[in-house]
Amino acid sequence: MNRFVVLLLISLLPRLLSAQTTRVSGVVTYNNVNPIANVSLTLDGTYDGTTTNDKGEFSFETSEVGTFTLTAKATGFVDVSQRVELNGKPTLKLNVVLTTKSFTLANVTVRPRLFDLTDKNKYTVLSPLEVLTTATDGNITSALRTMPGAQAVGESGDLFVRGGTGTETNVFIDGLLVSNFTYSGPANLAARSRFQPGLFKGTFFSTGGYSAQYGQALSSALVLETEDIPLKSSAELSISPILGSAGLTQVSRDRKTSYGGTLSHTNLGLYNALNPGRFNFPQAPRFWDGNGLFRHQFKNGGLLKLMVNGGISNMTIDRANLDFEGVTNRINLQNQNLYSNLTYKQLLPKGWTWKAGLAYGRNLDNTRVVAFTGSDARPDSTVNLADRSSVWQVRNVFSKLVLNRTRLHIGQEMLYTSEQRNDLRYTDALSAVFAETESYVTDRLSARVGVRAEYSSLLDRANVTPRLALGYSAGNNGLLSVSFGQFYQKPERPFLLQSNALNFSRADHYQVSYQQTANDRTFRAEAYYKKYSDLITTTPTLANNGRGYAQGFELFFRDKKTVKGVDYWVSYSFLDTKRQFLNYPALVQPSFAARHTASLVVKRFFSDIKTNVGLAYTVASGRPYANPNRPDQAFMTDRTPAFHNLGLNVAHLMSIRKTQSVLVLTVSNVLGNQQIFGYTYSTTNPARREAIMPNHNPFVFVGLFVNIGVDRRQEIINSQL
Repeated sequence: MNRFVVLLLISLLPRLLSAQTTRVSGVVTYNNVNPIANVSLTLDGTYDGTTTNDKGEFSFETSEVGTFTLTAKATGFVDVSQRVELNGKPTLKLNVVLTTKSFTLANVTVRPRLFDLTDKNKYTVLSPLEVLTTATDGNITSALRTMPGAQAVGESGDLFVRGGTGTETNVFIDGLLVSNFTYSGPANLAARSRFQPGLFKGTFFSTGGYSAQYGQALSSALVLETEDIPLKSSAELSISPILGSAGLTQVSRDRKTSYGGTLSHTNLGLYNALNPGRFNFPQAPRFWDGNGLFRHQFKNGGLLKLMVNGGISNMTIDRANLDFEGVTNRINLQNQNLYSNLTYKQLLPKGWTWKAGLAYGRNLDNTRVVAFTGSDARPDSTVNLADRSSVWQVRNVFSKLVLNRTRLHIGQEMLYTSEQRNDLRYTDALSAVFAETESYVTDRLSARVGVRAEYSSLLDRANVTPRLALGYSAGNNGLLSVSFGQFYQKPERPFLLQSNALNFSRADHYQVSYQQTANDRTFRAEAYYKKYSDLITTTPTLANNGRGYAQGFELFFRDKKTVKGVDYWVSYSFLDTKRQFLNYPALVQPSFAARHTASLVVKRFFSDIKTNVGLAYTVASGRPYANPNRPDQAFMTDRTPAFHNLGLNVAHLMSIRKTQSVLVLTVSNVLGNQQIFGYTYSTTNPARREAIMPNHNPFVFVGLFVNIGVDRRQEIINSQL
């Protein structure tokens, strides 16, 4: 349910061909010392390449002429891109150095924290296929909730991580901030992501201690990287009782240019009629979404990527007015959203790499609330809210390998934000600079040292934040790492609309972890401590008088070896956290935090019937909630029931005529467990309350996905091998 089509038609530059061939040869080493076998080398934009032998040596022939990018990929190492000049000479000798080691495990990658600027080597990495085959609902954030550190907060589409609120996790696409990652929706009903998993080649989830390149994320960063130029043209069609979508991707013959887009429409009217939920929808949720994508590889090796994603939605929901018996609030919400992202990557002279980005996003929410007594509307009760926001961002990062064992990154970014709610309005220019080094101190010891500085024109305040991380390779398969960092974030939008006499909120992160990966098994244990200061308080006045802490440990184990054909992982998180913020009268466990959370994910591919079956079970201890009938000294002492959720995913691979198709069945909360996330109380009669629960329990989705051009079925088969 995402994406508004924007087909970008740009003329294609012809490919220059040369009849003369060049033999490209060389050696690939780890840290310029040890040769690496089975490294895949590809000349980007061509079909030329090879793999290294047992001595790390490689050799291949190409007839290309000009400046190209040679990409080296190997399991256990970060991809390396190197600019090469093909000037028609018969031979070219190269030395390729892989500097950062990681541990990769099929499509989900849980990597140790050796360091690169994108934080790919920290924490959890999900491929699009892994998101879709995890038995949740095909949503990025839902799949991440099965990982350690994430809370099972079912009433919101945001990620709540290690004692942080959902707004303290920010999302970045190709390094650029996304302000409205999820759909707009009524309070206490979870909203999905606006972006389909298939748009991204990687989903990198960092639960703390992340790189100095990321700012304004107090607790966590979700980093998404869009796809590069695909291998071939394709067309896609999706059909289900609630949605329909069609997409087209066109790739030029020289594989230097691709463009395309997707259009989708979602309407929950039929589903609500067949399976009524807890709420009445006089107008069922409807969404029109689409995207347009353009990619171009220049002759000088530069890569340009453009994405435009947008949509409109409309819904009307009835909710009981708890303050007045027999009164219903009819809420109509109309949304318009647009997000565009333009990035360019170029190798520069003297070993420098330049990454530039420009993003623009805007969002409009029109909300109308009318009170009804029975079927009669009360016009005098009508409330209209118009929320408008827009964000411009520009970003530049320059990187270079210095002294053979250290990579330097320096960067600059500017975010210009405009926010308005009816007659209230503010603008802010947030500027930032950062510098960071990633070094191999020894062959086993690595260090990342960074600093970030920010200034907000609205707050008229600046901050300087240090970041430090160390990693030690213990044996051949283990990694011990420690990290520290300071993180700042501006107050949320509703507070800044009331006052700009506020300060940044701050969190200090301390972490230590150990990870071991061998024989298709991964084990990770991590302990952490976070100290919060200058959190927003709303009583007695709006100020930065809040404080808090979060501490705990997490365990993760994944095994693809023990049971043939079965892939499973287990995660457990223990969280001890307290906060005094907003209207909290004391330092207490917040309403969004569960002390214990555990998940079990199991997948099995049955090759005889070409069907993948997945189960995902999550359990969490009860969460506190504010009961106004209690005295202040008993604030947040009530608890919700324990959370249980068993999800089922079945994907059957088949062919329809000459197309490759996947028939998908997904069921959330198969067992129908009662899920209560908290309570809403009447302000005039505290004895009256309403439970916060899912609208549909369970929710069932059936869909057919048809692809022409690229066999997605084979991708699923290969992922299970």
